[in-house]
Amino acid sequence: MQLNFKESRLISFTKYLYKSAKRSIAAYSSKFSRHDYTQPQHLSLNGLKRRLRLNYREVVEIVDEMPRVKKILGLKKIPHFTTIQKFFQRISTFLLERILNQTLKLFEICEPWVAIDGTGHSSSYASRYYAKKLKKQKKRRRKSYSKNSIAVDIKTQAILAHKVRKGPKHDSIDAIPIIRKTKRYKPRGYSLDKGYDAEHIHKVIREEIKAESHIPLREGKVVRGKYRQLMLTEFDKDKYHQRSIVETVISVEKRVFGDNNTSRCDRLRNKESKLRNICYNVYRAVRIFMVEILRFSIAPTSHILC
Repeated sequence: MQLNFKESRLISFTKYLYKSAKRSIAAYSSKFSRHDYTQPQHLSLNGLKRRLRLNYREVVEIVDEMPRVKKILGLKKIPHFTTIQKFFQRISTFLLERILNQTLKLFEICEPWVAIDGTGHSSSYASRYYAKKLKKQKKRRRKSYSKNSIAVDIKTQAILAHKVRKGPKHDSIDAIPIIRKTKRYKPRGYSLDKGYDAEHIHKVIREEIKAESHIPLREGKVVRGKYRQLMLTEFDKDKYHQRSIVETVISVEKRVFGDNNTSRCDRLRNKESKLRNICYNVYRAVRIFMVEILRFSIAPTSHILC
């Protein structure tokens, strides 16, 4: 698929997302379905909803006035907004994982250096003033947030793996699953903050992944363990400070796609965070493509879907 530099970023975003979805999930979830719309079409409309930061009603109305988007998605008519909503309710987290892995084929990832960190996505549109007032008055508790832990390649700034759960939870709980998900890319090393200072995390990285680990020691704790003691002498500040890239990714993701999850149950809020990570990868791939066009005035071929 060759992209045109004259196209808007939204059009390019739609093409990348739709192609990634088509290569990850089947066209229909059941042979008994009506076959009016495909699953990749539904997923792309949900992604556009997240990209444009609209609700289900609004995104249907907007897309109906966008003939180029309808042509890319192969839509002759626009589905009812409840159709898109129900698709998102029934899509499995396993399929979202497959789509995330497919978006990584948009990048050149080879022996990356990985940075890991977590953030939270609030579950309502309540203002900070309102939340602070409730806390002082102790009238009621606000809803919990979704804890989104991600592993990022510092070179491409792509999200390699994620783990989403109901918060609040400690960062180190999800470290091992995320680290093992990145094993396929043969990373050279990992940079994590003090919240991940634990011997078992070092052990998985050093012995199972065969990579470097740079985690600063927490102050006031006795340094026990073979690999934690190594941090006294082998800790590299320059390699550790590459971890700031993951904070940049979190900041961009929240500024572009918003910080709030609008669903009313934890399962759907977690899926919203995962969809946000997928959309971020597509958004990042489009940005890289645009920068390469401006810099070299040639179309890159290594990471473009064909």
